[in-house]
Amino acid sequence: MIPIWKAHWGLTVDHAQWSLIGFMAAAGVSMTLSGYAIERWGIRGVLVIATTLSAIASAIGSMLTDWGSIVVIRIVSGLCAGVITPLTVSMIYQYISEEKRALAMGWWSMAAMLGPAVGPVISGWLYVQFGWSSLFMFSGLLSVFMLCCLSQISRPSVTISHAPFPLRQFVLAGTGSACVIIGLSQIHHWFGGGWIYGMVAVAGGGMLVRLVHISAVDKRPLLHWPLFKYRLWMLTMLWNGVVTLALYAGTYLMPFYLMDVQGRNAAESGWIMLFPSFVMVLLAPIVGRLYDVVGPLRLLFTGFLLMLCGSILLAYMDGSASVVSIIGAMFIRSVGISFVTTPGNHMNMVCLANENVAQGSALSSWLKQLLSACSIAIYSAIVMLGYTSVEGTVVTVNRIQAAFWVSIVFILMLVPIWWLLRNNWRQIPSSPPMMNGGQRHNYKLKTAIEKERVI
Repeated sequence: MIPIWKAHWGLTVDHAQWSLIGFMAAAGVSMTLSGYAIERWGIRGVLVIATTLSAIASAIGSMLTDWGSIVVIRIVSGLCAGVITPLTVSMIYQYISEEKRALAMGWWSMAAMLGPAVGPVISGWLYVQFGWSSLFMFSGLLSVFMLCCLSQISRPSVTISHAPFPLRQFVLAGTGSACVIIGLSQIHHWFGGGWIYGMVAVAGGGMLVRLVHISAVDKRPLLHWPLFKYRLWMLTMLWNGVVTLALYAGTYLMPFYLMDVQGRNAAESGWIMLFPSFVMVLLAPIVGRLYDVVGPLRLLFTGFLLMLCGSILLAYMDGSASVVSIIGAMFIRSVGISFVTTPGNHMNMVCLANENVAQGSALSSWLKQLLSACSIAIYSAIVMLGYTSVEGTVVTVNRIQAAFWVSIVFILMLVPIWWLLRNNWRQIPSSPPMMNGGQRHNYKLKTAIEKERVI
């Protein structure tokens, strides 16, 4: 949406990206509350409240007329989204039977990818046809639809926790997250007049280090850091984190390439990005089903190769690349993304006992949010070096290519992680003969976790 804000309000990228920065910082703050909120009020109740607030914020946003107010509304929307995202993952492991969770995680991944897939097309078309306010109205309608879906879900009997709210940890987690995200988003200013942003990021990092230290000795931590003692969970977290760093290259850079380098409008850019992104969405449930057939390691390695090939093709594209070549490269990369994300997300959750899923989902989502901010900071810093702001803004194709090469470095970092996952997998004893497919893989993971618990 940054190119749309930039075009409509006449902003530089530096100013337009505050809508994204505010959203991500707010989501990073509220994600820390997910685990506690589930234990205190239950998944369904928290989701209803967060979704209702999101709908109200969207309705208000559609009526605003100044940029500052829009940034504020985006912050409110981020607070709601930060709670909603990890809770939807927790719902899968609370409401769905174990043998169907891999497929359900595929459908969840499909829904999560649907926004980036059709978002550019819908937002571009809505902006051209009805103006920028229609973007908020459409978001509000989606929130209303989600409330209708939640009304069809039964209210499970849950044990309500009355543990005191860990205010000190929340202040450290929330303030630290916001400082890190805001500070990293301005990394391109660190060595100029904006050195204060670097100090903000460092201060935020210090708060998070202090948070980890306090959580390690707390019996009921806000974020459940002891989960990292489980080796397989730590490795899957590492895999998903590096994938997140590489993933945002396409999401963040392609709209700039199509609109600023090739001079296309928002609607045209959206249609070009639609097909490969839509394929990525459709593949998610298929990959979830394949998880039970071929196992996650083969899927992860296949996705790595495809994601690497697609990214290399994008890194070699100049400003005159044809639509066919752009779609082809994005198609290969998108297929790879489906293969690395869906199995990785499911492995990350299946490593945990049911009582730890909510906390694991909250911690995983929060760390991904911080890494998302970090990746966008890296790519935007590279792109900003190609900007001039005397009369408008101009993106150089060389800077976009350089950013894609950085994403390729991140992708190559997946090789040693995959090797470690493979070695740990081999060390797990074979499962009983009557278990096969996904049940066998789930059994292996749980057996490994139980062994580590005993050790």
